[in-house]
Amino acid sequence: MADYVLVHGGKRDGSLWDKVVPLLEARGHRVYAPSLSKPENSTLGEHISEVCRLIEDENLNGIILVGHSYASLVITGVADRMPGKIEHLIYVDCVVPVNGMSLYGMFEPLGVTSEAYGLPQDPPFLEPLYFHEEKIREIPKTYIHCTKSEFIAIGKPAFEKVIENAERDNWDYFQLDSDHPCMISHPVELADILLREQS
Repeated sequence: MADYVLVHGGKRDGSLWDKVVPLLEARGHRVYAPSLSKPENSTLGEHISEVCRLIEDENLNGIILVGHSYASLVITGVADRMPGKIEHLIYVDCVVPVNGMSLYGMFEPLGVTSEAYGLPQDPPFLEPLYFHEEKIREIPKTYIHCTKSEFIAIGKPAFEKVIENAERDNWDYFQLDSDHPCMISHPVELADILLREQS
């Protein structure tokens, strides 16, 4: 039995994972899908702390920590704070965090702006994330690239970089023939990938 923590991105909430949670629970796993505080009233650091508090309050260990979209920064920050608790990190259709950069800051080298997508300018998306790179490199990781994502200009370069550095940086990777919210449109296929990463 594994402990799964599923973290939503953007302005979503924990209900984003409603189709996936029962699929994992049916296999005997404990699954948590917290709702982060509203981004307009919060920070990236506070979102990281919220997930850390859940882990501590529920006394979770050997966690498979999953982050969708913006939550790639959240799960990386959590793993940086408590690496001994994390068994596997799974990044779902997102940028791969770069030390010292914000979510929107990572768009710029790709020639993409948050304005082009009409994305909100809330504090968590503008706050840089700082983490110990070697600590994160040592944790097994999976990247899931959604090939029909509306954010393909952002997700595809991240996926290609993961493949290029897979062995060095401890990555596994998968493609889903899905749009960005794959947990809604392809919950069974996504759950199958998540279940592969349990020990």
